[in-house]
Amino acid sequence: YPYTQLDWEDDFRQMQQNGVDAVALNIGSDSWQLNQLHLAYSAAQSLPTNNNSFRLFLSFDFTAMPCSIDYVVNLVNQFAQHPSQFKVRGRPMVSSYSGDCLGNKGWADVKRRTNGYLMPFIWGLEDKFQEWDSLDSWYCWGCAWPQGNSDKTTNDDDYYFSQLGSRYATTVSVWLYTHYGYKNFLQRSDDWLINSRWEQLIAMRDQLTFVEMVTWNDYGESDYFGPIKGSQPDGTTWANGFPHTAWFEMSKYYITAFKTGQYPPITEDVIYFWARPHPAAAIAVADRLGKPSGHDWTSDYLWAVVFATSTSTITLQSGVSSQTFNNVPAGVTKLKIPLASGKVAVTMFRNAQKVIDHREDNFEFGATPFLYNYNAYVGSAIASHTTASLPSSPSSAIPTSPISITIAETAKWVSTGCLKDSRDRILRGSFTAQAGMTSDRCIDICNSQNYTIAATEYGSQCYCGSQLYKTGDAGTIADTASCNMSCGGDSSQICGGSWHASVFVSNPDLKLLRQRVRRGQRLDSHSWNS
Repeated sequence: YPYTQLDWEDDFRQMQQNGVDAVALNIGSDSWQLNQLHLAYSAAQSLPTNNNSFRLFLSFDFTAMPCSIDYVVNLVNQFAQHPSQFKVRGRPMVSSYSGDCLGNKGWADVKRRTNGYLMPFIWGLEDKFQEWDSLDSWYCWGCAWPQGNSDKTTNDDDYYFSQLGSRYATTVSVWLYTHYGYKNFLQRSDDWLINSRWEQLIAMRDQLTFVEMVTWNDYGESDYFGPIKGSQPDGTTWANGFPHTAWFEMSKYYITAFKTGQYPPITEDVIYFWARPHPAAAIAVADRLGKPSGHDWTSDYLWAVVFATSTSTITLQSGVSSQTFNNVPAGVTKLKIPLASGKVAVTMFRNAQKVIDHREDNFEFGATPFLYNYNAYVGSAIASHTTASLPSSPSSAIPTSPISITIAETAKWVSTGCLKDSRDRILRGSFTAQAGMTSDRCIDICNSQNYTIAATEYGSQCYCGSQLYKTGDAGTIADTASCNMSCGGDSSQICGGSWHASVFVSNPDLKLLRQRVRRGQRLDSHSWNS
């Protein structure tokens, strides 16, 4: 375990620069760990504090330590008064992975003897949280990923809100894959999981106690945000050469939005991209462990997220697979293309000028792997010269006087009125946020991406899709007064509201769209002409 204080300082400096407030130090009972704790706390104390204080707290891994109240109390009290200790209302944060063995009385004893703010992750407490009144908060480790072959929703968060109320904390992550003899599985992380999860958390920011980014350096389960350094568990063959730091760089945008309630301006043109190194159905020539469970839950795509200061043309390429996306708007846009054997390249053009021209020489998608690897290679391409743009933050301002909504026709698109939305989103094709949003702008965005439904929300957000998803009453027609936010780019237009969308659909399909919404059915563009 070769980490020095300088290693800790380097890690913490990167976290601090991206807006992270505190780090959970996951510990067990190995003898070397106490020295590393002292190095970590000293490293945090050495960081500059002029822009952002940076703190640490202990998270006890009860799967790797004895179930001892005294051990927990003694270690917490050893660091409780350290200048780098993270505190909540003057009380040292105490967390855990597992810990049901202490019971509610044991945790109450920890609180009494440390004055700690308790925020553990303990599984199996569903429908029993009222019996655990010692806990100040509880965070959901597994809520960062979907629990099956589907996209991540907020159904689990909604359940825990109903159980915990204001005591609920949750997580965001990037990936989850492990390939050991004792655990061999892939958790679904497709469809821009990290971006979608951040968007969900920002929407519920006022209800959460804390959000944890899982994790900085768990290379064994591929859910690392940080650089690859230090020791890895024996038998880890999938982390080296597969950087994830671009995900952490991209997260700065969302961290700022979560902490402030407003998406920051896009001031730099960047294309973030990621992919697995071989097809999901590939057969490895020398892997004795076999495919991980969940390998058939992932799709063979190159995923990309464009941060653009103004409208541009984007080309994504993977081997012979290539697609150009015209009129990609200012703001944040999610794109994808099928993977094919060969190198990955991304380009951005604007006003006949090449802004980004990047070929990723350190990664290649191949059809026949030697060993299975379902980890992701993550890269980014940054423009050499970019200029500031208007903020892309969602507006939360409600007009002071009522604004009526009119049915407007734009070319072949027609407004269908105001529909209810939810955290799961009624449209899931693409998402763009920009301060200058209008109905026409959103329609142009969706039309250029070959979608057939467009929706504006919060005055600045544009959602696109070709099918409308219904979750609960989301996707049903709402009172027009619920869509009450002026468009950021034209105050005479309405761009949805809070959890309500101003929806437009291609004109030929309007009648069937209205019929199906009233019946509460899911819309599927492939059957509109039937």
